[in-house]
Amino acid sequence: MTTLIAWGNVHTPFPFHDIPAELVPANLLTLNHDNPRVKQRWQCRRLAHFLLWQLLKTAEKPTALLAQISRTETDRPQFPPSELDFNISHSGDWVAVILHISPPGEKSAVGIDIEFPCKERPYLALLEHFASAEEIDWFQQQTESQSAFYRIWCLREAVLKSQGVGIAKLSEVTHHPETLHIFSAHCPRGQLFFTDELPFYLAFFVNQESLTLPQCFVWSDHALVSQQMPDGVCYEVNSSNKIEKIRSRSHISKV
Repeated sequence: MTTLIAWGNVHTPFPFHDIPAELVPANLLTLNHDNPRVKQRWQCRRLAHFLLWQLLKTAEKPTALLAQISRTETDRPQFPPSELDFNISHSGDWVAVILHISPPGEKSAVGIDIEFPCKERPYLALLEHFASAEEIDWFQQQTESQSAFYRIWCLREAVLKSQGVGIAKLSEVTHHPETLHIFSAHCPRGQLFFTDELPFYLAFFVNQESLTLPQCFVWSDHALVSQQMPDGVCYEVNSSNKIEKIRSRSHISKV
């Protein structure tokens, strides 16, 4: 299995028109709208399409798949049935794309979420709408409240987006921050990674037994530049070994 992630900023020039015209949806060719927010989102969608094109080429997969993207009943974009899955996220002027390649004959799922906060928010008040008492207690003990909040938020978005489920189901994700476990009926078993050491907060979910850090790239200097994934936190999602792992950690801490 191979996972690739690329990110970029819409203010970094990218040659969108290098993509063959037959691989570009009509709604990404021109925009007849002067609203700055609408224009920003349109630019983000163009950059996402461009980064996905770049990742397909990097992985030596058919770029013709870009012309075959459809949407599920939950409006999640997808390739035709194959061993490839992808997911996209954008926040502010930043865009990130994840591409996952399973072994032939297998199908996996991925989800990604990035958040670039433009202002402080009432984090505790927001958490009270969807987080558990355990999470809120953990949050109140953290010295970096913004990072703690977006860890709680991004991990939910990433697992839900793997199935095209919206934020209305945030409260239906159970997060145990101390034991690094996540449970949800809205995603398969897998691994999740969160980092706060990029220009934005990032969480990604991969439907696989153990996590291998992805190949990472940033669009910079007119090229897709390889970059090491920074340090972060890895969670097990829907693991059946939670109790055994908790006991193991308790035993280690006593020794």
